[in-house]
Amino acid sequence: MLKDKKERLKELLDKQKQKRIKEEEKNVYETVLEEVNELFPNTDSEEEVEILSKEDSKKITDELFKKFPFCSSGIEWTHMFYKTIFSNFVDYEGALAELVIKNHKVSNEICYIIDLNSQYVIKTKLIRILHSVEEVRNWDRYIYSPQINLVIEFSSNDIAVGWKK
Repeated sequence: MLKDKKERLKELLDKQKQKRIKEEEKNVYETVLEEVNELFPNTDSEEEVEILSKEDSKKITDELFKKFPFCSSGIEWTHMFYKTIFSNFVDYEGALAELVIKNHKVSNEICYIIDLNSQYVIKTKLIRILHSVEEVRNWDRYIYSPQINLVIEFSSNDIAVGWKK
């Protein structure tokens, strides 16, 4: 009888814990959703900007880490052959768009916004990112396009762009 009470209590505690975890996940997702709405305020459909599931987000982040050389402080740019680094103090937005479009003939390439502090990755078109790069820009965030093997990192006051051929 005492054992039944203990088991029942354990089940109740487990249910409470699961409920708490689901609430926390819901809050994190809602925070990411708010951020997406701030970054891309005029989004008409889910096709334009999508928040990937945690599982898909992990796959994309893992793929980024496999394709590009990372160290503890971010991408190891000395190991990247194709790269350009823009200073924050120049008109980097126009120069960045010109560089990417010139080298990669950008049209409808899929792009991911990967924030290493978040469980969720945001999926959109690369051209949307280029049009709102100032809003997207953040310290621990990467822009990654697997179709053209392109990565953008926002480190300190610089914007670093690298790609593989």
